[in-house]
Amino acid sequence: MAHNLQAVQRQLEKQVAATRFQQSKTIAIAKANAYGHSIEAAVRGFAAADGIGVIETEMLTRLRELDWHKELVLLEGFFEEADLEVLQATTATTAIHCQEQLDALQLLPEGANLKIMLKLNTGMNRLGFRPALLAQVLLQLERLKSQHKVAEVVMMMHFADADAPDRASVDHAWNEMRLVLRQFEVQLKQLGVVSLSVCNSAATLRYADELFLPNYQNIIRPGLCLYGASPMGNAEGQGALDFDLQPVMTLKAKIIAIQDVMANETVGYGSRFKATQKTRVAVVACGYADGYPRWAGALTPVVVNGKETHLVGRVSMDMMMINLNPVPDARVGDWVTLWGEGGPSIGRVTECAGVGSYETLCNLNQRVNKQII
Repeated sequence: MAHNLQAVQRQLEKQVAATRFQQSKTIAIAKANAYGHSIEAAVRGFAAADGIGVIETEMLTRLRELDWHKELVLLEGFFEEADLEVLQATTATTAIHCQEQLDALQLLPEGANLKIMLKLNTGMNRLGFRPALLAQVLLQLERLKSQHKVAEVVMMMHFADADAPDRASVDHAWNEMRLVLRQFEVQLKQLGVVSLSVCNSAATLRYADELFLPNYQNIIRPGLCLYGASPMGNAEGQGALDFDLQPVMTLKAKIIAIQDVMANETVGYGSRFKATQKTRVAVVACGYADGYPRWAGALTPVVVNGKETHLVGRVSMDMMMINLNPVPDARVGDWVTLWGEGGPSIGRVTECAGVGSYETLCNLNQRVNKQII
């Protein structure tokens, strides 16, 4: 994790001018228990980041308990009045994306001086204020700031398609943001806005040089790439290795049985695999209940004793089957690397399964034995 954070920083440094790079900050995204890697690992792995971003309010308290003293960001903002107390107690920054949250800020005591990230809807249509509403929003924030309920304000947006081959959506969203910054330049200066956060993983790796503005402190929010996966999957020149990203999570399971399957016999539920020749098939103690993608296809790679082979048949709840013909020395008790160090990348596995690396990393079940190294 620490290596990948450095790799992202190096990529950023290559892209942007030295002065703009020095003005940048990195908020490492650790929502969903650090994408399934554990928040404890995130505190260690992202020690060099300027802050950590999460979704869950209780994670703010947990991170302070783990001695994280740098910035904390609540990415979706608060949902309940009680959350405001947690934000104050942990001195965390909160996103603000709707009128209801703005109204709730009035409940803060004078002197709370909460730092906020004001989220704009620039086309994703998920969270954020539409630009047409911004004039009224800024007036409310000026009032809150005069009451010392709000302190620093950061402008924020999120790209819907920064990982797509076509960058038209990125250009449209970025033009919307720049138009807002020009249109409300005077009000933003009066409010003391000096920071801008627009880049997620894909935008950081691909477009940071064009998405950094010289008059702002530019705050990047890398997520998936910090865990060793590229948001562009295995696209040519855009994979994890192309950005010097190393796998963080390695998933292994043991062979618990071996079957000699004759030609024309089938394997697994639905008889999806039919042997064309005698095939040595291993049963591996991992299935979709553990978080492995259920719809992983027959050519999904695994590695046994340093040799690559592939799945056969349908992934079951607690087991999967693999072809041992390429690994004649494999025995019951041998480890099978399903993804990660010494095995296929998470990107290759999820591509074969038709799912995303995000959900697969987050889906590991609690029953899976985890070791943080």
